[in-house]
Amino acid sequence: MSDNTEEKPEKEDSPEYEFATGTTLHGLNKIADAPNWGARLIWLCIFLGCFGYAAYLITETVLSYLSYDTVTDVSFKFEESLDFPAVTFCNFNKYALTKVARDEKVNVYLEPLYAFPKEWAMVGTGMSMEDGPTPTPSPTPFLPNLASITTYAGFQLDTALIRCTWRGEPCDASNFTHSLSQFGNCYVFNGDPEKESVKQTISGSGNGLHLIINVEANEYSEDPTQGGSSDVGLKIHVHPRGEPAKMDTQGIAIGPGTHAYVGISKINYQNEIPPWGNCEEKKLNHYDTYTLTGCLLECRAHWVETMCNCTAMELPGTMDICEPQTVVDCVPSVYNLITRGRLPCQCPTPCEHGTYGKSVSYASWPNPAAADSTWPTYTIGSATPRVPDAVYFQRNYCVFDVFYKALNSKTVIQKRAMTEEDLLSAIGGSLGLFIGASIITLAEIGEYLITRPFKCFRKKTRLE
Repeated sequence: MSDNTEEKPEKEDSPEYEFATGTTLHGLNKIADAPNWGARLIWLCIFLGCFGYAAYLITETVLSYLSYDTVTDVSFKFEESLDFPAVTFCNFNKYALTKVARDEKVNVYLEPLYAFPKEWAMVGTGMSMEDGPTPTPSPTPFLPNLASITTYAGFQLDTALIRCTWRGEPCDASNFTHSLSQFGNCYVFNGDPEKESVKQTISGSGNGLHLIINVEANEYSEDPTQGGSSDVGLKIHVHPRGEPAKMDTQGIAIGPGTHAYVGISKINYQNEIPPWGNCEEKKLNHYDTYTLTGCLLECRAHWVETMCNCTAMELPGTMDICEPQTVVDCVPSVYNLITRGRLPCQCPTPCEHGTYGKSVSYASWPNPAAADSTWPTYTIGSATPRVPDAVYFQRNYCVFDVFYKALNSKTVIQKRAMTEEDLLSAIGGSLGLFIGASIITLAEIGEYLITRPFKCFRKKTRLE
């Protein structure tokens, strides 16, 4: 007797059931294999609750990352020695009265700037008749431009440097480089980039740079009514090597008869690029390294050259040096427009730059015993050399020390509050903790999405 009963094909599980029971995503297998609808509903609520909270945490994490917040990390490093910075100083007096007022060529050339008197008398310098006769004008060794005349007729370190020591050892004018600023002649210690930087190995005053400078107050020709300065003394600025000194807005003023103690500390800054920060490294035309000061000076130079068709004496540039009348008529108005923001300067914060924190204290100088010490003689005009006395010290001598207060450096680093690695870790932690998802789970979901259409097509073919 034959059995005509046909075998019924086994029921094929759906792709969704196969995925739910085989995936590493926690909870789906419990929902799929639940013994009844009550248990299935409970597991569904648990899964959706965990999934929703994970989605909430991931959303907050992504929004936090997209806010591009930063944190600041400050660290101190102690050193056996530190590279010494560049130290620039200028005299508040731009031109020596003796060279300007007694030289007709210089007097006439600079007349638009200061309107020096055509007839020079000894009273103009505070000299008395016993100081000697008025010298006659002599040929002057300069080119007919403002920079050359300023170099010749301005503040001269050869005659002004009374004493110089570095770490207690003597130094002289050869240890300084010359530069020009709105104050005229300036001089920079440790500023030659082609030479190795000097280092301070012991902290404190007396172990750095010590200078005594004669500002030669009797040679002051500044007239405030003609745009000159009413101050007497020096302006000094401590800055990184390779960075130009912007003396009109930076620096420390030191008056005659005082001893300034300038204690410095080294600070390094590291800034983030956009969108976390706003740092950027631009290529400058006249400086090897990008600095904010160098960029601002080049911006000034650009606008002066554009609007005045010349280069200001204190700025970098390729055009001819501005004539005195142009300096009076054009350059100050350009500076004013830049200051007011009418002429923009695109100078972003550098990504890495160094600066020096400064603390300054002053003492009267000299004391009576020091005033009685042996000092170099000085002369006024062609007068007989004299030995300086306490009154001369008080009127002419500026003393300052620049030194590291401690042999350590501070580094301030702007860091991203959340990096890409932090973002991935936070997302992975939320998914793993609440629903057990991982990279493998993503691969499983991808496999399901790819194979699902093929299984549907195969099932449809069978039915036909």
